[in-house]
Amino acid sequence: MIQMRAVTKRYKNNYALKNINLDIMSGEFVFLTGSSGAGKSTLMKLLYREEVPTSGTVMIGSTNVAELPDDKVPKLRRCMGIVFQDYKLLRNQTVFDNVSYVIRTLGMSSREIEARTMGALKVVGLAGKMRAKPTELSGGEQQRVSIARAIVNGPPLLIADEPTGNLDPKNSMEVMQILEKINQKGITILITTHDRALVDYFRKRVITMDQGQIVRDDQAGTYE
Repeated sequence: MIQMRAVTKRYKNNYALKNINLDIMSGEFVFLTGSSGAGKSTLMKLLYREEVPTSGTVMIGSTNVAELPDDKVPKLRRCMGIVFQDYKLLRNQTVFDNVSYVIRTLGMSSREIEARTMGALKVVGLAGKMRAKPTELSGGEQQRVSIARAIVNGPPLLIADEPTGNLDPKNSMEVMQILEKINQKGITILITTHDRALVDYFRKRVITMDQGQIVRDDQAGTYE
């Protein structure tokens, strides 16, 4: 699913990533941990092509993302779900419209759009709030909407950058349980997090970064 080889990212004289080699197989659930500035977010940005490496290859499936032309980037991003810490919802649109926004441009019939959107909302437990606006929802509910938006097109890969960073422990656990349920459907999950309790509770694969390098990679690992 994901393969990185000798990936380095340099900003002037500062290295964000140094010689990263990484394999993530289809269907895995992976936590990416490390202190602020360790390189986690930079690694994620390379995957959805917001950044390109200074050197090395970044493969998603058979696609070398590092060499992808700019006009092919939208197609790449339609093949993955992306969840951010700050939700990035359209504030004046309903929950239904926020989730269906991703697939409205794909030439689907209105019936298929409705079926996919409601299916995604049922996965995150928000079908009953399809007509609400984001401003009417709690932070946990807003993040669940963003997860529904990320999975509505049935992507094989979901990446989430600090998805529980703005949430209390109860909502954080609910969000992580939803992500685990999505993973059980065969979708590969990669999550950056500082949440020690969640990492220790779920005991998934844990990759730890420090100063732009991978310093630990444990199956069924804990935060430390």
